[in-house]
Amino acid sequence: MKKKIIQITGALLIAGSIGMVLSSNKAKIDAAAQPVKDNAIIPVKITDVISDSFNTAFTVNGTTSPTREVKIASEVQGKLVGLYIKNGDVVRKGQVIAQLDAGVFFAQLSSIASSLAKAQLDINRYTHLIELGGATPMQLESVKLQYASLLAQKKEIGQQIAHMQILSPFSGKIENVTVETGSFVSYGTVLAQLIDNSALKINVYLSEQEAFKVSTGQSVAVNSVVLAQPQTAHISMISDKADASGKFLTEISLPNNGKEKLKAGILADVTFATGVAETGLSIPVSALVAGTKQATVYVVNGNKVQQRTIKTGLVTPVKVQVLDGLQAGEQVVVSGQLNLENGMTVNAER
Repeated sequence: MKKKIIQITGALLIAGSIGMVLSSNKAKIDAAAQPVKDNAIIPVKITDVISDSFNTAFTVNGTTSPTREVKIASEVQGKLVGLYIKNGDVVRKGQVIAQLDAGVFFAQLSSIASSLAKAQLDINRYTHLIELGGATPMQLESVKLQYASLLAQKKEIGQQIAHMQILSPFSGKIENVTVETGSFVSYGTVLAQLIDNSALKINVYLSEQEAFKVSTGQSVAVNSVVLAQPQTAHISMISDKADASGKFLTEISLPNNGKEKLKAGILADVTFATGVAETGLSIPVSALVAGTKQATVYVVNGNKVQQRTIKTGLVTPVKVQVLDGLQAGEQVVVSGQLNLENGMTVNAER
């Protein structure tokens, strides 16, 4: 019996020891899980909020396109007996670029010429007979009407023959030829595309604020990765009506006859210089903790920092206009924000 009591007592002592060890370990784990309030001083760099001026020039992206571009199509139907162009050819205005078979029209024209000659003889004959009393004025009038009708037919066939020759509507370069000699073309068949690249246009879309800062005829600067330096262009049109997104279509005209010629369909940056400078509070871009839409900064007050939301205006690559949330002379953190939280102690230097 005594032996059994001793065994039970030993088991209880062992269980108690294990419980004490587990409790001690749990206390250590819980303590490790709790964040340690660190009163470390964070080194940061600061700068003053200052009054400054801002250039209101702005840049908008667009794509170049030819000032003149048409699809050359046939106005009549017929067999293509002559094609005098190929891709890449430079043609001048009025140059014959294709010929349709006009043989049937020339045959009709020859027949009409014979009928006109006969009608003219009849007019002369009836005129003479009227003088002799051998014909009536009605007979002469009938022959004259026939003659006029033949003239109208001759004019119509002449127009058909003219349409059998397809001419270049303006000077430019031929691209996308779609037919071959011997093809049968109908009305509206596209033969090729004609592009005049001697001048380009760039369509850009301006916001309401931007559209009211510029005017038609104003000079702009056009830049592209393929240009060594910007080229000067001008605003040729500003739409009077905004599109569904609230943007105003603005057309830029760019001469393209210099040494550095652009091609159509490439991206270009158009810079609008408004000639107006705005003033306001300014901070470096590096002071922003978030983007400009929901901008916040850390303001230093003594040796503590306060995170503050601000309203921004004009933004340049190096500085930001502050419309609300800061006062001139306040100090903002420009380096070291990643280690900061609201209310932390800092060691600020410029």
